[in-house]
Amino acid sequence: MIENLINNLKGQLTGELQSKFNLEPEKANQSADMAKDSVVNELRQRAGSGDTGGLLDVLKGNKAPADSSATNSIINKYVGDLTTKLGIPQNIANQIAPFAINFIMQKIGGQAGAGNLKDSDLLGGLMGGGLKDKLGGLFK
Repeated sequence: MIENLINNLKGQLTGELQSKFNLEPEKANQSADMAKDSVVNELRQRAGSGDTGGLLDVLKGNKAPADSSATNSIINKYVGDLTTKLGIPQNIANQIAPFAINFIMQKIGGQAGAGNLKDSDLLGGLMGGGLKDKLGGLFK
């Protein structure tokens, strides 16, 4: 569910990266894909370790992305990916990363805040069947 939601935002995020940071279309597209992967990987890791409390607060829009250790971790890893994998200069990557990650988290938070997403929508698909089944009705 989260991946689908982020995929739906990709076009908008790609356009923003092109206009705000003067990225060429291919790099903007790759940057958007990497932002999605960064968010999803961090969410999977945290959901798998049971660290969902603060994460759910951000995903539900109850906590600002900038106030979250999960979001800050995502941003730091994403900066590294932008510089090493796409060759984007560090000073530009330091601007792109917070923008892109906060953009994604705020959009997810907006959907959750509007009541369009439940906890199971936010985390269920990230944890895989085994852990999800073990937790039973927690995500209903």
